[in-house]
Amino acid sequence: MADLLFPGIGVEVEEMVLGEDEVRLAVRSVAASAVCPGCGRMSSRLHCYYRRRLADRPVAGRRVRLDLRARRLVCGNDRCGRRTFAEQIPALTSRHARRTTALTAQLTDIALFLGGRAGARISGRLAMTTCRDTLLRLIRALPVPSPGLVPRLGVDEFAVRR
Repeated sequence: MADLLFPGIGVEVEEMVLGEDEVRLAVRSVAASAVCPGCGRMSSRLHCYYRRRLADRPVAGRRVRLDLRARRLVCGNDRCGRRTFAEQIPALTSRHARRTTALTAQLTDIALFLGGRAGARISGRLAMTTCRDTLLRLIRALPVPSPGLVPRLGVDEFAVRR
């Protein structure tokens, strides 16, 4: 099941509950260790487990909710400022996020193509309920593209005649 829903992501599906309009998946990481964001050192010393609830892309017209069993690990570096840190699963989670990176990317695309109100309407029809302000916030969070070189700069004919 994990290979079908999360290809290439190191998670294991422990339980799946099908509801009328929602699919709940209990997942956990299969990685043996994680990298400390403070010092970059690998750690496998477990401090505790905690639950994280994330929204994911819809499947067959149903919302998908992930109940992620996340780990809090102890950093083994004495010089590191962090004693413990939360494990992040690449391509699935980011710090403080309540959506997976795939769902965020999909909502960002909808926001770029349709904007606020229209994007909120279509995302609701696609079982990704969100509001227009969230879509606009996703657009504002994108990096500003760098201006490219101008290949030719023309002079306005009207300005030449003046």
